[in-house]
Amino acid sequence: MAKLKSKTQCLVELKEEDYLMLLENTIKMEALKIAGIEKMAIYKAMEHILQHQHIDLLVKPVSRRYC
Repeated sequence: MAKLKSKTQCLVELKEEDYLMLLENTIKMEALKIAGIEKMAIYKAMEHILQHQHIDLLVKPVSRRYC
């Protein structure tokens, strides 16, 4: 678990496995950006969620009897 040491010192403690996972995910994300994922709808949706900190769900009923 990460914890903030103080307001003047912005250091966060991470376990080694968490740091390695963060590093691996960063490398994967950079590779996906190089491959052009930024143009895809899924990437734009993720950016929207991170930027606005909420998720919009639009659901259509499968059958008319559920309307």
